[in-house]
Parts: sequence; structure tokens; C-alpha cells
Amino acid sequence: MPDASDAFAFCQNELKKLDPVSHFAALTAPQDNRAALMVLYAFVVNLQRIPMQVSTPEMGQIRLQWWRDIIANTNKGYGQGCGLDNIGPLASALKQIQKQYHLPADQLEAMIDAREFDLAGAPMPDLASYRDYSRKTGAITLALASQILDGGKAQHQHAELFISAAAAIQLCGHLLTWPQDAERRKLFLPQEIFTRQGAELSDILAKAQGSTIEKSIEDLCSLAHEWQSDAMACLGNLPDEKRAQLLPAFLLLAQTSLILKRRRKRPIAPITIPHWRSYLAIWRMAAKI
Repeated sequence: MPDASDAFAFCQNELKKLDPVSHFAALTAPQDNRAALMVLYAFVVNLQRIPMQVSTPEMGQIRLQWWRDIIANTNKGYGQGCGLDNIGPLASALKQIQKQYHLPADQLEAMIDAREFDLAGAPMPDLASYRDYSRKTGAITLALASQILDGGKAQHQHAELFISAAAAIQLCGHLLTWPQDAERRKLFLPQEIFTRQGAELSDILAKAQGSTIEKSIEDLCSLAHEWQSDAMACLGNLPDEKRAQLLPAFLLLAQTSLILKRRRKRPIAPITIPHWRSYLAIWRMAAKI
């Protein structure tokens, strides 16, 4: 059973290795809540990586079910390692912050359930499905991160902010990685947008050159920019003290403009954002707000 401090250190190291931009954003959180925020983000990264770590969807389902069992197990003690034996440092630390910050099991389970789409072969069908996916993954993550930053108090009053910010962050993330996702025969971007321009699924997954794909990507960039603007407006409408308190949860919005600028220039080709540019954008957003 891992020691509590060792478990939290493990999560910080894993997050820094697997998602350095989220790690950098979490460093802006107050010392008292920073480690818990990194545990939450490390859990999210773990869920995201499951499809790349398994050879079949069935193996991925087993991993998701394992996490459901961990989240649902609320009858154990919460001493060092939460009293749960042999579950590993990430699960142990997650159980500790679940208890300490009153993170609802049903919300954590909804995040896990939504990741079943990641394992499936079907494309994201339409915008309504994408918003639902974004709500159950990204918006819940933002809500739980905000709850951690407010010492365990639920933040239901900020639902509009969570939904718009998650949609912007996730759509920009999927725009960033869509060529690599297509190589895995996976489409996270809503197919509906491509269909409007006359693009077939086979052409999308083949990253076929042509105006239909390029126009579809431009439409998606415009939509992401709209959601980003909505999120920034909601964030700006918060009282100064509340905005400063919750800001670390929303700093990934800072890199959305970088992604959209590069994706518009190169609709189909793989693109990268150097970490230092994301760090600088995050630092500027934190300093400005």
C-alpha cells in the first residue's frame, strides 16, 4: 500500500511526464490544493491513454471497469493509501482526494463511462453528441477542479462556464490531434460538420486533400473560437475574488488561440505547439486575469 506522500509525488511526476502543459497550469494553484489538482489531472490523462495501451476494445473496457470499481468503493477506511490495498499510487491518491474534497462518485463514474466512446470504432456523429461527450469528460473535470480549488465546495452555479470552457478546450485539442487520430481510424471531431461540406468518412480518415476537408476544419475552428469567446466572457463575469480562486482550472484556454491559428494555416497536416509557447500563454493569462 503506497504512502500518501509517495502516491501524490507519483501523480505529479506522471502528470509532468504525460501532460506537461496541464502540469504547468496546475502549478499556478495554491499550495494547499495543488497536489490534489494534479491527482485529478493525472487520472484524466490515464483515462485518455487507455485506447493507446490496449490491443482490443475489450481490454480497454476491463480497465474502465476497474476504475469504476475503485470509484464506487466508498466503504473502506481512509488512512495512509486510503486503506485500499494493492491499487497503485494513482488510485490511492484519487481515493484520498475523493474523500477530502467530497468529489461525487457519480461524476467520476460519468467521466469513465464517457471514455467508452474512445474505445469504439464509430466516429463522433454530430455536434449534439460532441457536446454531450465534452460535458461528461471536460466539463466535469473543470467542475471537480473548481471544487478542489474551493476546498471541496460544489460549484453548480458555474455550469455554463464549465460547459463552454470544456467545449472550447476539447475541440481545440481534437483539432490539434485529428490527423494522428485519423491514422488510428478514429474521428473525435463531429462528422456532421464534414458531411455538410460533402466529405465522406473515408476521405476524412484518409486526410484527403481538398476543399471539403479544409472548409470543414475551418468551420470547426470558427466554432471553437465561438466557444472560447463564450468561456472567456463567463470567466470575466465572475467576481474578481472568485475568478482568481478558480482561474487555475481554466488556464488551458490560454493555448486554444495558438492551436486555432496553426490549424487554420495547416488544415490537414500534423501540427505541434511547443511547450514553451503554451507555458507563456498560460503565464500571460494568469497574470492578466
